[in-house]
Amino acid sequence: MFSKEGLETVPQVISTNVQQEFFPQIISFAIFSVLIALIGKKINLPTAYLLGPILGIAFLNVSGVQGPPLPSAVLDISQFMIGGYIGLLLKPDKLKHKVKIIPVALFSSLILVGMSLGMSFLLVWQYQFSAITSFLSLAPGGADQMGIIGHELEADVSMITGYQLFRILFIFFAVPPLLKLILGFSLKKKEYDGE
Repeated sequence: MFSKEGLETVPQVISTNVQQEFFPQIISFAIFSVLIALIGKKINLPTAYLLGPILGIAFLNVSGVQGPPLPSAVLDISQFMIGGYIGLLLKPDKLKHKVKIIPVALFSSLILVGMSLGMSFLLVWQYQFSAITSFLSLAPGGADQMGIIGHELEADVSMITGYQLFRILFIFFAVPPLLKLILGFSLKKKEYDGE
């Protein structure tokens, strides 16, 4: 049916096609992402350098323009760089009361994961999603990591990334105005009480 030589050339053909689709197309997507990030910064979009390209690429995908498939090496390097950047942001020597912070962090993490688990049962009950799809859709963490885990566990990756992106967009768009409202109200109350 298939010769041994024919089977050996399949991965080479696939990797060549991915490289041919990746290199010319990624340049236009990179330029587009940078332009959208700058426009987002100009119109005061929260976290414009992240949210601008996400919204721009999402608009292109909805319009029918598909992005190039990323080689796994690019994904691995980008995740390593993001993890390294976040790790370098942490300054343990500047933390005061480390012994008090660790139990609070563990307790809040357990509450967060427990609430995600409880809400995932609601998704299973209401929409008959699989348990793993429901949990990964609502789990705290990066949308990319949840998508990768979902892919490995054969869950519905589009559902997972959709819920995760909604969570990110909700945090970026709804939380800052809500915090401004709450802080503004508390400042006005303090001024009123001081007079």
